[in-house]
Amino acid sequence: MEVSIKLALPSHPRYLSLVRAVVGELAAIYELQPTDRRGLALAVDEAIANVIRHAYHGDQQKPVEVTCQAFPDRLEFVLFDQGIAPDPARLEPHPLDDVALSGRGTYIIRSIMDGVSYEQAPDGNILRLTKRLPTTGEK
Repeated sequence: MEVSIKLALPSHPRYLSLVRAVVGELAAIYELQPTDRRGLALAVDEAIANVIRHAYHGDQQKPVEVTCQAFPDRLEFVLFDQGIAPDPARLEPHPLDDVALSGRGTYIIRSIMDGVSYEQAPDGNILRLTKRLPTTGEK
């Protein structure tokens, strides 16, 4: 059975803990190891923080939608915002040995997730983060 949880939140950092909790609990239901649960929560948290910081330039009253979906073989986290579209070059991860302090979030996200895709929609931006589930049977 597919599961879908949708959160519609303002772009205030205080809501990040709520998203981390939902992501972590969904990962627990699908029997991911504690380290993987924390990693998923970190990746989604970092993605939303990037929306707040870059797409909304710190404005804490803009909408952010987070859809958490569970499929038999994967978990997907889809973020939707109506902010400024990112520069595609900024979406590329930077090696950790670079001197620059920015760009670490994309590195973290890509190292944790099995799939990361971005698309511009007519009314906003869509970031899809995918994590394959262990093949232990259907939940």
